Amino acid sequence: MGLTIFAILALTGCKSLDSVRSKQPVDTGVTNKNVNEFSACVSSTWARNGTSVTSLPLENGISILVPQAMGGYDVVLDVTGNDAGSSYVLYERIPALTSALYEETVKLCR
Repeated sequence: MGLTIFAILALTGCKSLDSVRSKQPVDTGVTNKNVNEFSACVSSTWARNGTSVTSLPLENGISILVPQAMGGYDVVLDVTGNDAGSSYVLYERIPALTSALYEETVKLCR
C-alpha cells in the first residue's frame, strides 16, 4: 500500500514538473560558473529567504525546485553544464504571481 501511494505521488510530481516546464521560460542564459557553483549560489540564496528548495539530478546538470504547498512546483531552474560553464532555464508556474526574488537571484548568481 505504501509503495502504491509513493508511486502515485511520484507520478503526480513529475506531471506537475512537466507542466511548469511546458510554459514559456521567464529567463534563459549562460554563466561561466560550473553547475555546482551556480546552483549552490541560487539554492542557498533562495533558502536564506525562507524558501523551501529541493533538487533533482538532470543529465549533465541539476534542477532546482521550489515546491508549492498543494503539491507540484512554483519555480523550476534547470542548470546544465557546457564547455564554458553552465546554461540555465528558469520557469515559473504563474509568473505574474511569483516573487521577483527568484529571477533576481538567478541574475545575481550568474
